[in-house]
Amino acid sequence: MEAMSDIPTTKYPVQGAYDLGLEMSLLLPSSAPASWSAAVHEAARLLVDQRWDRESYPAADLSTLSLLLFARTYTGDRLPRDVPIAELREALDEPADREPRIVDEIDRALAESGQGYDPATRNTPLWNIFNSAHDQYVGRLGVSALADDVEPPRPGPSPMRAAAARLSRLFADFPSQAHGQVNAPQVASGPLVVAADRVQIVTATSMRGLRCVHNDEARTVRVDGPEATHECDQGHVTTDWELDAARVRMAVARATGAQPFTQGRHQLQELLIASTDLPRHSDPKQDNVFLREPKHPIVGRGDIIQRIKDLIDRRR
Repeated sequence: MEAMSDIPTTKYPVQGAYDLGLEMSLLLPSSAPASWSAAVHEAARLLVDQRWDRESYPAADLSTLSLLLFARTYTGDRLPRDVPIAELREALDEPADREPRIVDEIDRALAESGQGYDPATRNTPLWNIFNSAHDQYVGRLGVSALADDVEPPRPGPSPMRAAAARLSRLFADFPSQAHGQVNAPQVASGPLVVAADRVQIVTATSMRGLRCVHNDEARTVRVDGPEATHECDQGHVTTDWELDAARVRMAVARATGAQPFTQGRHQLQELLIASTDLPRHSDPKQDNVFLREPKHPIVGRGDIIQRIKDLIDRRR
């Protein structure tokens, strides 16, 4: 497939589900203040040597450290790079059996900077990032709310609690000479917009097109920080529980060869996005039973994919 982008791209091998540049892009919505971008880039610089290609936990560490650096510098009195490692270590040093005290500090900083929770308006992306980081239910409340016979879950450790403990240990052994010697990827704050003739959400056994609330087919997908939406030709913008910002970015990287943290606009013939039902690293062409090439080709199977596409076209 041929892509047209506002940004020059280089061939990038998509190998794992987690990548420092990708995680940075998920924390950098275009609506965030410049002080937030500086905090994310400094947090990434301090964490650049973590096991980004193998583990998921560095993503929680990155969001926690970004939020703490923002809380300490959003007033503009100093830059995130000027915050001493000893100060960060002291702020993160908490007993393992309680939520970190930085939760209240970050909450106040977001509120005072206009990025906090407001019940009268739509939550800001920064508030949603913070809410996910210190969520003690990790999405479990939604299940009990749908069933009368399910007892509401008790709060458990938040991702931020575990991240604070890891960061405290990291900074306890952090070499002083390393503070200022390494660089993180330069990731811009801005949306990724993909227009495609066909957009498909792919599970292990199915493929479906995206549709708006009026059942019009969506041909445009937009990712801005942690949020992913789709838009139909009539201009209706909709979210979808199977549409995930990281998976969209990885799908674009596979289709275009661009970095997964690329910004700008792309035009594709087809965009295959792994569903949230699949592991984050899933490649639809490998993990979907209809798209996967058989190990032992079967006579007569060659036109199955085209027949499926023809069936989808007839149902539009």
